[in-house]
Amino acid sequence: MAKVLNCRELVSGCDVVFRGETEEEVLRQASEHSRTVHNVKEIPKSLRKKMHRLIREEKEKAA
Repeated sequence: MAKVLNCRELVSGCDVVFRGETEEEVLRQASEHSRTVHNVKEIPKSLRKKMHRLIREEKEKAA
Protein backbone atom coordinates (compact mmCIF):
# COMPACT_ATOMS: atom_id res chain seq x y z
CA MET A 1 0.00 0.00 0.00
CA ALA A 2 1.29 3.47 -0.88
CA LYS A 3 2.42 6.03 1.67
CA VAL A 4 1.03 9.57 1.71
CA LEU A 5 1.87 12.91 3.36
CA ASN A 6 -0.15 16.13 3.09
CA CYS A 7 1.94 19.30 3.10
CA ARG A 8 -0.93 21.24 4.70
CA GLU A 9 -0.25 19.30 7.91
CA LEU A 10 3.10 21.09 7.99
CA VAL A 11 2.43 24.36 6.14
CA SER A 12 -0.95 26.03 6.39
CA GLY A 13 -2.58 26.62 3.01
CA CYS A 14 -0.38 24.24 0.98
CA ASP A 15 -2.46 21.53 -0.69
CA VAL A 16 0.37 19.46 -2.17
CA VAL A 17 0.19 15.73 -1.42
CA PHE A 18 3.22 13.44 -1.61
CA ARG A 19 2.79 9.77 -2.49
CA GLY A 20 5.26 6.94 -2.74
CA GLU A 21 5.77 3.24 -2.19
CA THR A 22 8.12 3.88 0.75
CA GLU A 23 8.42 6.47 3.52
CA GLU A 24 11.86 7.39 2.19
CA GLU A 25 10.40 8.21 -1.22
CA VAL A 26 7.73 10.43 0.36
CA LEU A 27 10.33 12.17 2.54
CA ARG A 28 12.53 12.87 -0.51
CA GLN A 29 9.59 14.45 -2.34
CA ALA A 30 8.58 16.52 0.69
CA SER A 31 12.14 17.67 1.34
CA GLU A 32 12.61 18.81 -2.26
CA HIS A 33 9.23 20.59 -2.17
CA SER A 34 10.20 22.32 1.09
CA ARG A 35 13.41 23.63 -0.49
CA THR A 36 11.95 24.73 -3.81
CA VAL A 37 8.49 26.00 -2.85
CA HIS A 38 8.75 27.01 0.80
CA ASN A 39 12.37 28.21 0.60
CA VAL A 40 13.54 25.98 3.46
CA LYS A 41 17.28 25.69 2.79
CA GLU A 42 17.96 22.93 5.29
CA ILE A 43 15.36 20.63 6.84
CA PRO A 44 15.86 20.67 10.63
CA LYS A 45 15.95 17.30 12.36
CA SER A 46 12.79 18.20 14.32
CA LEU A 47 10.88 18.91 11.09
CA ARG A 48 12.13 15.71 9.49
CA LYS A 49 10.87 13.75 12.52
CA LYS A 50 7.49 15.48 12.31
CA MET A 51 7.25 14.71 8.58
CA HIS A 52 8.04 11.07 9.31
CA ARG A 53 5.31 10.88 11.99
CA LEU A 54 2.70 12.38 9.64
CA ILE A 55 3.18 9.82 6.85
CA ARG A 56 0.13 7.55 6.59
CA GLU A 57 -0.94 4.52 4.60
CA GLU A 58 -3.02 5.69 1.67
CA LYS A 59 -6.56 4.37 1.84
CA GLU A 60 -7.83 2.51 -1.20
CA LYS A 61 -10.61 4.23 -3.10
CA ALA A 62 -13.95 2.45 -3.24
CA ALA A 63 -14.87 1.04 -6.63
